[in-house]
Amino acid sequence: MSVSHAVCKELLRSNAFGAVPTTVSKRALLPADDGGPLVHPLDDSFASMDPPEHTRLRKIVAPSFTPAAMRAQTSFVERVVQEELDRLDGHGKVDLIDEFAVRVPSRVICELLGMPTSDHELFVKWGIEFGVIVDGARTPGELRRTRVLLTEMSRYFTALCEQRSHEPQDDLITKMVQSAAAGEMTQAGLIATCEALLIGGFVTTANIIGNGVVALLAQPDQRDMFLQNLDLAATLVEEVLRLDAPAQYSVRITREPVELAGAELKKGTPIVALLAGANRDPAVFTAPDQLDLARPNPRDHLSFAAGIHYCIGAGLARLEGEIALRALFERFPGLKIAGRAQYCPSRVIRGPMHLPVRTS
Repeated sequence: MSVSHAVCKELLRSNAFGAVPTTVSKRALLPADDGGPLVHPLDDSFASMDPPEHTRLRKIVAPSFTPAAMRAQTSFVERVVQEELDRLDGHGKVDLIDEFAVRVPSRVICELLGMPTSDHELFVKWGIEFGVIVDGARTPGELRRTRVLLTEMSRYFTALCEQRSHEPQDDLITKMVQSAAAGEMTQAGLIATCEALLIGGFVTTANIIGNGVVALLAQPDQRDMFLQNLDLAATLVEEVLRLDAPAQYSVRITREPVELAGAELKKGTPIVALLAGANRDPAVFTAPDQLDLARPNPRDHLSFAAGIHYCIGAGLARLEGEIALRALFERFPGLKIAGRAQYCPSRVIRGPMHLPVRTS
């Protein structure tokens, strides 16, 4: 395990280290409850693969997440944010996560993928449940919950992809279905990638918004600085990502004998990059435990990893977080915490599941 920023960055960027599947044993879960294949959004997608498979599969979805593609999404994200803020007007006390932080990114990723927003509540349930078990099922009960969750998601996306094969649309799921039909990805890879993009597409941004509000309101001087200059929203997002990485750690495994930080490691050695620690390395960040909107190097964090496994949705998460936090405090400058935040019970995911606030 390493908490050094330099060591973690080397670990994430070097081709000597490969991706590691989650700690959920597929053997303990197979088959699915309906007798079909059980697909895992991380283990069966490019997220847990190394080149050349990783490179080939990532290229299929990458065009939808380029900087140009994100710029094209800006006006839509702004409209969604304003519509969701309109829903909060006059309500006084609300759960910011339920009523805003998850609704904005889930609507956006559904539009991008081509999924019905009417199933929003189901998608949110999946995101919360996956956040709890993503770092591995530790009890028989969690194994059962994992099995049920993966069965539900696999069944849903199998049906949706089958529909797209007969009724293609101008969306990302249709593009992936066509790639699978051309033999460019397996059926399991197709379903897993749909699952990973959906869950990753809104959970990360929801955590940025929730963690951002908590961090900003905990430091009145930084809150006042932000209210005086809402153009600091981009810096706020980076500082929030640094202080509360959406994924607290990442695991890699040596693909060959290698030296890391003076230690000789054998092939097959697993190593944990503790991103939460690296992001607070005092060798890189001054006053690392403080939110600092004047920090000169806010983007030097490792919250989106590095190298070939750099988060494909980082640009979208940044865009959504920046627009949402700016608009939220512009609309409700007197926003206050109105109760204790309830955090996701996960060793990996860091963010509030519920956050009561008063808008006025």
